[in-house]
Amino acid sequence: MMGEKLTFQKKNGQKIVGKAYFAGIDKKYPTVIFAHGFGSNYRDLEHHGAGFAESGINCIFFDFCGGGLKSLSDGKMTQMTVLTEAEDLTEVISQVQQMKNVDSDQLFIQGESQGGFVSAYVAAQIPEKIKGLILWYPAFVIPDDAKRRFEENENTCFGQQLSPDYNKVAKDIDIFNVITGYKKSVMIIHGENDNCVPISYSEQAEKVYENVKLIRIPKAGHGFDGEDSQFAREQSIEFIRKNLK
Repeated sequence: MMGEKLTFQKKNGQKIVGKAYFAGIDKKYPTVIFAHGFGSNYRDLEHHGAGFAESGINCIFFDFCGGGLKSLSDGKMTQMTVLTEAEDLTEVISQVQQMKNVDSDQLFIQGESQGGFVSAYVAAQIPEKIKGLILWYPAFVIPDDAKRRFEENENTCFGQQLSPDYNKVAKDIDIFNVITGYKKSVMIIHGENDNCVPISYSEQAEKVYENVKLIRIPKAGHGFDGEDSQFAREQSIEFIRKNLK
């Protein structure tokens, strides 16, 4: 299945480039928007698109502005913070909802790692627009890591130079308080051997969310491959199906 290229225009003139795997164009379909992690891009997730579409779910991917070195969207990584990414995701949600083959009442967001952090943040800001939330190894560790880097005057992450504002912004976000604003259904999938984002952060989120299911994948690390990747996708599709009206 071939995806369809998309371009979203931000109010500041920046372009967000993405790709859609549509279930069809004949009617309105439930839709999931998939947000990539730090330094990544949508091509790293695109292989999941056909599986969602074949299950009757539109799947929208996009590159955050400055989200990674290979981002097709405008902006540089040295301009990106978690809040600029939150703005990007909010804009994409707004424009996707207006697509003729999208059921705006059945819109889900799904994020991996930093994209999971951003998805959780945005869902709490606009809960009325988001039917359900799927988080793969969400990086709720970001404020703690940012605080440590800020105190150590360290401005790189995974060898990548950060925005001067990245740590300043992230360190003061009380994410476990923020996410209490989202009361609808949440699913978290996290590897038990994740050395980048310890699963304890998802376990804490499990205590905070009112309606949440945490699925642990034994031996999986940060990022899913092979059978773990397929399992996570199947669980995500099943979650969406269960939460449709």
